[in-house]
Amino acid sequence: MLDLITVVFRPEIPYLKIQARSVEKYFAPDQVDTIFVVVNDDTAVCDLIDKSWYGNLAHKVVVYPYTDFGYINRVGGWDNQQLCKILAAARSQCDWSVVLDAKTFFVKNFKESFFFDQDKRACTASQNPLPVFESARTFVQNFYNIELDQIVGPAGVPFLFHTATVQYMLQDSEQLSGKKFIDFFLDNVCYPNLITEFYLYSGYVRYKYETINSLYNGLQNWDCVNIAEWETDNFDTLFSKMQKFRALTVSIAAKAWAILDDTQKTAYLEFLQQRGIITDVQNTQKELNTVIN
Repeated sequence: MLDLITVVFRPEIPYLKIQARSVEKYFAPDQVDTIFVVVNDDTAVCDLIDKSWYGNLAHKVVVYPYTDFGYINRVGGWDNQQLCKILAAARSQCDWSVVLDAKTFFVKNFKESFFFDQDKRACTASQNPLPVFESARTFVQNFYNIELDQIVGPAGVPFLFHTATVQYMLQDSEQLSGKKFIDFFLDNVCYPNLITEFYLYSGYVRYKYETINSLYNGLQNWDCVNIAEWETDNFDTLFSKMQKFRALTVSIAAKAWAILDDTQKTAYLEFLQQRGIITDVQNTQKELNTVIN
């Protein structure tokens, strides 16, 4: 069993409704323990989330505002979202939690063998650090005194956090920084260090266990196909990949959605309809067109 975690803000509610249907359709009740929905927005947004969207998994859903972590956001929404993912993962009662964005939709039946091998290591392939995150990599290397040559894959969502390791990371990072973890993260998520949740965690795994492969086996037999705003010119190739057998989750960023033409949007939504996640293509397109990210 594992926990699912989604951090959401008000405009993403239409995405969350679709994700909820995808989780209900493609997870058996005995495969997921708790579905955490953390609201990265004002507390009133919690009331907009209907647990019945999750169907027979509704009783597993827990919704709470980020302020339950005991602080008030002082950075941008995307930066705060990263912190929320870490803090929510630290609360998990399972050995592992899977962090999602609201726009992450499952498109095939989940099997435990997708995510874990016989040694209970996560089945993800490591990633090379990207130049755009060089400042984060440099900070993490210096902070933990390690060489960060690989990032825990897929370096995006869905991302598997090992609960005990996240908890150790909070404790050790506080000792190394001399600050509460929340303050440490918020102080460094902005310029010039620009740390991210996945780079910090990857560095800590290397610091704690010397190698990422202690928790992650480097072998990934599933794909997460995500389309970002800078990838819309490659829509046809990525959309084709979404329809392949290995695709476990798909997503299109809100900024990318705004760039796509109606034919591309319709093709994507018809694909989701074929997978049993949505029922009305036209109305869903209208709802997603209102999302601003």
